[in-house]
Amino acid sequence: MDVSVHNLFVPLASPVSMNPSIKIVSIVESVKDNYYDFHVPGTNSYWVGGVWHHNSGKTTFSREVAKRLNLRCIEEPVESNPYLEMFYKDPKRFAFGMQIFLLHKRYAMQQLASFEATGVGGYDGAVLDRSLSGDRVFAKMHMNAHNIEEIDWRTYEMAYNIMCRSLLPPTLLIFLDVQPETAFARMKKRNRGAEAGVPLDYLIQLRKGYQDLINEAERGLLPWAHAIRVCRIPWDPDTINPEQWDAVASTVKDACRSLS
Repeated sequence: MDVSVHNLFVPLASPVSMNPSIKIVSIVESVKDNYYDFHVPGTNSYWVGGVWHHNSGKTTFSREVAKRLNLRCIEEPVESNPYLEMFYKDPKRFAFGMQIFLLHKRYAMQQLASFEATGVGGYDGAVLDRSLSGDRVFAKMHMNAHNIEEIDWRTYEMAYNIMCRSLLPPTLLIFLDVQPETAFARMKKRNRGAEAGVPLDYLIQLRKGYQDLINEAERGLLPWAHAIRVCRIPWDPDTINPEQWDAVASTVKDACRSLS
């Protein structure tokens, strides 16, 4: 699974006290919606997270930007996903278990990215190739396809909302916008055994789900939406030279700094 949105985070608890230069600009509690909404941290350190389409090139993007901006690259744990092959063979049976597994993995990854944003670990932040909200796109799609029962979806939403309340929002959300046909061709070229039976229609639905997520973020309909900037990047080309990667990294850096 490869859909793309990048997020920049700063931690909430003890790491902040370790670095007095980091301050939270404002915190607003919404009683009606019962969540805490944290505004962008006032710091030059950051972490980048993303919404990527399946096989959009998110891993390469994350690595190239990370090494140019001294960010820790935190990658999706594909090889350590015990559900993946079983899910592709029988999605109705394994979709919910896999999404709960990934939800916990993403939560831990975003905590690590938040810590790196303090600069305590030697990095200037972190880049995460899949966010908590990005994974929710998959879960919602499987609920709509009846691979996840309504009662299990409500359980997922409860866990997701609790986790979101304890994390600061990304500062920058990057959408690598790839046409499903391009993603499908890249998937065939990559030739992972577990992905052999993934149809083009699955990627079409996935792209629609991520576009809905981005639209919600841009319209301020998500709990953290007003606190971030969304950057859409068309990402169909297959090759980029080093100079072009330098320019991409500079764009990401400028977008983050303009928010501090």
